[in-house]
Amino acid sequence: MPLAQIPLDRDPHVIADWFEFHVLCSEYSVGQLRSLQRAWDRRRNSESSDPEGRALEDGAPDEQFLEEILAEFQKRMECLGDHYPFQFNDTEEELLLKNDISDGAMLYLFCLFLSSVKSSEIFELDRFDFELNNRIRDLFQACATWAAAGALEGCAIAFGFPRPDGSPYLDKLRSTYALFGEGTVREAPLPGVSTNPKDEGIDVIAWKPRNDNAAGTFYMLGQAASGGNWPSKSVLEYFRPFHENWFSEIPASEPTAALFIPFCIPLTGGATLKQQLHVLTKRYGAIYYRYMIPVLAYRGLGLTADQRLTVERTTDFPEIAAWVTERITELKQAATA
Repeated sequence: MPLAQIPLDRDPHVIADWFEFHVLCSEYSVGQLRSLQRAWDRRRNSESSDPEGRALEDGAPDEQFLEEILAEFQKRMECLGDHYPFQFNDTEEELLLKNDISDGAMLYLFCLFLSSVKSSEIFELDRFDFELNNRIRDLFQACATWAAAGALEGCAIAFGFPRPDGSPYLDKLRSTYALFGEGTVREAPLPGVSTNPKDEGIDVIAWKPRNDNAAGTFYMLGQAASGGNWPSKSVLEYFRPFHENWFSEIPASEPTAALFIPFCIPLTGGATLKQQLHVLTKRYGAIYYRYMIPVLAYRGLGLTADQRLTVERTTDFPEIAAWVTERITELKQAATA
């Protein structure tokens, strides 16, 4: 089996991730939800208390565990709608992979794999392992670009280095803000700034054009973080040097910070998801995570039909879909080996 033992000691979102991979690698792409309860009960019955330390009477059922996991799946279904690739069966006793996977659902699976790479909590790494090379991480930046466009229903530029078009920093900066219509990029770099800038910490630049093309619109600067070190990232620290070092006239619209991650949001101190995001947003700006990115990126991909809007890197989607399909095939092969 390519999967590790069910991580019963971890948060519900980790257990839900494990079970989604269980569904993906099963022969018929289905998982019995009661198998989670049975694993929990076996663990509980082998100890004097359950894994969380709650003392239970001998033989007493502990339905709270399964209810928490089901609530996690239901939250994903609620947030993602058609773009969640799994569904319950009619009796809600099984979780199944949908027959028709939407583009948004494919992006969810992309985020699921990205957030689980090298995870010994999810995989038996000697049975199933995969690498995230720079190209795959770069594809997540493309995904973040579409999500930014979808969030603002506007234009989104893939500014992170290396830029697919190979454009130098100042050239890309000038073309981006000429399209934006706000801000004047300096003719020459200030003394003391980098002589070979890459992206100055900015991966995505997005805005919502006004009907009158005037200043005073939604303006976003975002960072895409596909690695587990995302808590050390915050685009807010780059705002002042980015604008003051590279613009002779700073855009009039007030920028909004955004962080794009493929992960679920870890909860601390018994917080709800809403409470946790209330705290994290103060540090990172708007956080777009796995429950949001598929919906927003799908919306952003659809904006290309509007000729007034520029959304970059939309032609990269087939490469993402092919990569996800290949990983699922490898997972199933590992399950039958």
